[in-house]
Amino acid sequence: MGFFDFFTGGNDPQKQIDKLKRILMDQYRQREQRLEAIDDLVRMGTPAALAALLERFTLRVSGPTVDEQEKQYTYEKIALWGPSAVEPLQQFIFAKDAVYFPLRALRDLAGDDVAVDTLLKAIADCDPGYHQGLDRLREVVSNLRDFRHDRVRDALIGLLQSRSNEIRFYALDGLAGYPPDQIAEHFAGRMIDQAESQRVKALAYELALEHRLPLEPWVEALAPVLPPNYALDADGHLARS
Repeated sequence: MGFFDFFTGGNDPQKQIDKLKRILMDQYRQREQRLEAIDDLVRMGTPAALAALLERFTLRVSGPTVDEQEKQYTYEKIALWGPSAVEPLQQFIFAKDAVYFPLRALRDLAGDDVAVDTLLKAIADCDPGYHQGLDRLREVVSNLRDFRHDRVRDALIGLLQSRSNEIRFYALDGLAGYPPDQIAEHFAGRMIDQAESQRVKALAYELALEHRLPLEPWVEALAPVLPPNYALDADGHLARS
């Protein structure tokens, strides 16, 4: 579809966008056809065209290399919208699971503070009681781990109370990048909690060992619950036994 097709013959732009979106979201189309649809949407340059373009991130085509290349290409094109892309990107992140590339584009255009605000609001809007809400929360938390920010740390701490083992796993992994004195209490809590899953506990042990978390205040509570291959040294750090 050529550039002038949108502006001649009395065509309805929304119908053109819908047609391009159908091509873009058809995993059985040739790669070249989907790329051409991306280019045509970019040339249209409207908010509706951007909304259609963002949907490409929700599609997974056969062949991981092709899929990744197309998503990377789409991500690079979003910059052409400039600041006008910020709100559509935020709305997409609030509503969809596939936030990795849209989040990268948002960081490029608006900076980390806006990206953090957006992710935290997305977390607040997720309902983990539903399968779709849990999937979205999992995706948002996974991406939240890339930021170092006090509000992110506090959000990750709160997520350690999630009913989902996987959410607690991601939250604990994200906390490992913060200063040891800020996170030791929360790692000790996961180790001591009898209801915690073995997968989350195993991660807590390994990260506490790797980051030499100061666990001395919890020595008495930890000693009887540690697996036989771990022990606490004289300084209250976890070590292999």
